[in-house]
Amino acid sequence: MIRVVLAVALAAAILGLAMPSAERADRERSAALALEELERLRDAAERLAADNDPVAPGRDPAATTVTLDPPEPTFADPGRLRIADDSLRWESATGRGVAVDVAVPVRIDAPTVIDERTRVGLRLVRIDGDAVVRLRTGRTRI
Repeated sequence: MIRVVLAVALAAAILGLAMPSAERADRERSAALALEELERLRDAAERLAADNDPVAPGRDPAATTVTLDPPEPTFADPGRLRIADDSLRWESATGRGVAVDVAVPVRIDAPTVIDERTRVGLRLVRIDGDAVVRLRTGRTRI
């Protein structure tokens, strides 16, 4: 009986030592996956602006679409992607967030939280004389 109690106590102690490391690894993995998705969106916006000329309102702009697939929420980090004007961020619920800098102005109608696979449309337009990448999101089941 004492051996069983000691085995359970030892297993609990080992689990207690291992859990913080597992949680930290899970948070770091989620942040790395999210950063990868945000960098793909940034690269698409910058490539769109570098390879095309912005058009005046009313004309068909250069456009592309990127499908973002944020990390699945986990017990250690149910974070999410947030897109706002000139801001692409991973917001971690338990750790620090990560932002991606964009070299071209980015605009979206309203700040958007992306927590599931989403298509993001990018269009290069001219607003007040400046080249701006407009973003539009649409949920999709892919």
